[in-house]
Amino acid sequence: MTERFFQFLPSIVVLTSIAIVTFVYLRLISKRFKERMKSIEWCKENQGKIIWLIGIPFQNVWAPVAEELVFRAPLIIVFSSISGNAWRGIWISSILFSLVHYFGKKITLFEVLSAKEKGDTKTDSLEAEVSDIQKKESKRVRITKFLHPVVVFPLGVLSGYYGIKYQSIWTSVGIHFLWNLVMPIIIVILVLIVMLAGAGIEEAWYELTYRWRRRRTNKRYERIR
Repeated sequence: MTERFFQFLPSIVVLTSIAIVTFVYLRLISKRFKERMKSIEWCKENQGKIIWLIGIPFQNVWAPVAEELVFRAPLIIVFSSISGNAWRGIWISSILFSLVHYFGKKITLFEVLSAKEKGDTKTDSLEAEVSDIQKKESKRVRITKFLHPVVVFPLGVLSGYYGIKYQSIWTSVGIHFLWNLVMPIIIVILVLIVMLAGAGIEEAWYELTYRWRRRRTNKRYERIR
């Protein structure tokens, strides 16, 4: 086991360094914009800056690296190949990884800005508005808190499986990176599909009920005649 640890030590050192540097950067940049980011109006006018300076470094650098070091690196070091025990390790690791994603407010900046656009915000305070949305959308927030672990569970399984298969922590980090990069796009597409499908179903239902009402009206008219 010691031999395998030293085998992966160079990768662990490099990835840990990346995680630490990114963490320090995020702390510094967040501190710099801390007061300004309390304003919804400022966030609205500086969405691009927030995404590029904070969102992407956190979502696509720090999170994949740090989480893979914690949840997948031990599996890759312990198991040299896919086996029954390796699969048990993957399931346990994936469950723990999923449970971590249960916590959090589950309110995105874009939801706050959307409320601002609709005129639903009562204040310019970002923190106050997040709390307000949590109260108004408590049911939706609870559902999101439940669904988030379910959605990320496959990521835990995939990165664990391929990390062990190819004996590479970089592989699991790469899978995590691609997941975080692609999933928001997929979610937007799915939401659009659901919205379009919902509109189509609503239109079809209206057409069906309209024809049914029209038939009933015609039958009544024929009886009267």
